This record gives sequence, structure tokens and C-alpha cells, in this order.
Amino acid sequence: MINPRTFRGTRDFLPNELLARHRILETIEEAYRRYGFQPLETPAIEYLEILTGKSEENDKLIYEIKRARGEEEESAEAAIALRYDLTVPLARVIAQYAELPRPFKRYQIQPVWRADRPQPRQGRFREFVQCDADIVGTDSLLADAEIIALTYEVLRDLGFENFRIRLSSRKLLRGIVSIIDSRDSMFMPICRIIDKLDKIGDDGVKRELVNLGIGWDKTVWAFDYVRTGFDSCRFNDIRVYLEANDQSGMGVIGLSEIEKVRLHALNLGVPETCLACDPTLARGLDYYTGPIFETVLPDHPHIGSLSGGGRYDGLVSTFSKERVPATGTTLGLDRIQTALTQLGKFKPMSSTTQVLVARFDAEGMSECLQMAAELRKAGLRTEVWYDDDKLKKQFAYADKQGIPLVVIAGPDERAKGTVALKNLRKQEQKEVAREGLVEMIKAWITSEPDV
Repeated sequence: MINPRTFRGTRDFLPNELLARHRILETIEEAYRRYGFQPLETPAIEYLEILTGKSEENDKLIYEIKRARGEEEESAEAAIALRYDLTVPLARVIAQYAELPRPFKRYQIQPVWRADRPQPRQGRFREFVQCDADIVGTDSLLADAEIIALTYEVLRDLGFENFRIRLSSRKLLRGIVSIIDSRDSMFMPICRIIDKLDKIGDDGVKRELVNLGIGWDKTVWAFDYVRTGFDSCRFNDIRVYLEANDQSGMGVIGLSEIEKVRLHALNLGVPETCLACDPTLARGLDYYTGPIFETVLPDHPHIGSLSGGGRYDGLVSTFSKERVPATGTTLGLDRIQTALTQLGKFKPMSSTTQVLVARFDAEGMSECLQMAAELRKAGLRTEVWYDDDKLKKQFAYADKQGIPLVVIAGPDERAKGTVALKNLRKQEQKEVAREGLVEMIKAWITSEPDV
């Protein structure tokens, strides 16, 4: 006998959890459509050469796939893997389909896979769902600001209250890092270490920087000076500091990006209290080129980021000679569900059925089936009881599944042309005319919007 089990880092979603999960997805998708984004889906499997070389960290996490049994082909054509994000496949799509409009605003909600260490408390799994929204084909920083505003509205609509959207720029980061160490080769190693700040803390970052030969005191001084300036919105002071110390000139450009994106986001309705400029935000992926952003819960730092993204103007050029600017974000469905659960805002649902047509006797089954067909035709989610069981068992099932209404047509009701309609939520029962059943149920559901 085979032991039934799931692969570590993956999960089964039973109906009571999946139904509530679908409500999260509906909220996210509605916001994406509200902003004019169009849906896209891509295959779970990509050629390995498509996925590799975009992020040194993610290259280590790719699940390569062995070819089907019996195949012995060993070539680039045979090298395939599961996608680790939805951004790289999007870049491939942009290069592959020249007929797509520009700007191209797409959203994509699909699973991805990473050979990472599962951390369920943080909502980190090996298979998880990403909810991406990207704008491709414009250099305008309005696009970056719109992504931030979209993120704010999604999380607000999902019921989050105290959250922060952190904003920075890879160009600002490059300028600060050049003050610490002017060698270009040190930029990405230092970025990857700074990106771990929330996970390993100051002491851990200090150890890794020292091992890299970087002075901790100089690093803290540079980042703290800029962060203090952001906290008090002293952008001119930061600009003067960068002009005097950053020989690369990138820091001032990055600062200008942050100022513009921040102003646009505020004009789009993002509260100032929700937006925090933070120079220590690095984002681990190598392909970011401009503004970067992520969302965190200050009261629940162990959860990590609920969303993350930024501008990646060079990614499409890995598949095409054309330069195509792009910006976007991803919301982690599993991380969001974990956070809502810990905040007590994720409510499992047993069923979405609105009406159970009970079985009273074998003679009345034709009438039961006809009623069920009529209710379904009217758009009401309806179940029929199959077996010859007592009404007590049928009521217990409806109560356990959260089905609010039960319809009963016994011999007496059938003789009078009526049905008994029991409302389990209000614990009341009334006899209604058979021909008025649909209208009665619709009227009650209209008065109960959560049904």
C-alpha cells in the first residue's frame, strides 16, 4: 500500500479553504481589471535557457524536469524546467509576439515553483501562486506609481490596515553602494547582502559585509544618512550629500525617480502614511533597473513582504534586440492568505450553496428535481439530496455546510401546491406558494448580501 502524502513544500486545498482563497483572488482580479490590465497565461514549463541567467539567486532554486521515460535526447531542446516566477515568461512573450499593443498592461495569476526551504509560518512554499501586474512599453514613472496605487487598493480591499509600501530605486542603491565601494563588481554582492537585512538583522548583514571586505561603519553611515533624510522628507539634503560623495552620479538620478514616483502615487490616492522611502530596500533579483517597491506588515515582520516588484528595463532585451521598458509587481497569494489567517481575517467557507432541496419521499423526487432545475435556471446555487434519509440528517448536512435555505415538498405541500422554506440562519420556516418560490428566495438573498 502506498502511503498517501504530499511533496514537502506543497499543499492540498480542501473546499473550505479554497472557497475563501477564491474570494481573495476575486478581489485581486477585480482591482487589476479596474486599472485596465488584461489577462495572460503561460506554460508551467519553459526551456531552461529561457529561465537561467536572469537572477543568480533564483538559478539555484530552479526545478529542472527530466524528460519522459524512454527519451534519451541530451540537448538544449531537452533541457526544460518549471518557471520560478511570471516575469521572465512575460519578457519572453513580449519578444515573441510583436503584435501586442504598447503599452501592454497584463495581469497573470498562476503557480510557480522554487526549490526553496519551506517556511509555512511565513507563507513560504515550494509551489505557490503569484498574482502579477505589469506595464510594458513605457519609460514613464507614472506607470511605476500606478503599480504602487494598485497594490495599495488591493491590500486595502482585502482588509489589511497597517501596511507599508516601501519605495526605493536601484539607481539610488547603486549610488550609495559606490560611496561604500566604487568597484562595479561589488554592487550585486552588496545588494544581495543588504536585501537580507529583514531576515538576518544588522549583525548578520555586518558579518557578511565584513567577509566581503566591506566596512560596516561606512555602510551604516551612508544608508542611515539617506534614510534619516527620507524620514523627514529632506530630499534636497540627500541630493547635496549624493552630489558630494557619489562619483557615479546614479544616486541623484535614483533620488529624482523616487521623488517623482512618490508624488504621482500620492496624487493617485495612496495615503502618505502607507508609503515609506527606504534606501535599504534592495530586492534580490538582478534584473531590476529603476524604482523598486515592496509591501510589509510592520506589526508582523516575520511574514516578510506581501508584494514586491520594480522596473526592469533590460529583461526583454535578453530575448530581443529591441529595448522594451517595463515595470510591475507580484502579490503572493499564499503570503497574503497566511497574513490574513494570522490577523484573524481569513474565514474558511464550507460551501457556496444557497439552497438545499430536501428529499421527503420517493414519490416527490420528480417535483424535487424540477424545483432544483428551476432554481438553478434562476441563477441560484442549488443542491438536491440524493438518498432516502431522514430530514434531520439533511438539515444537519445543510447546517454543517453553511447552506442557509432548505426547501421541503412533502405530500401535504404537494397537494396544496406549496413548499416549506426553512431559513436555518434565522431558525424560521414558512409555507410559500410553489410558483412564488424563486421570487421569495431571491428577495431573501438580496437582503442578505453575504449569501
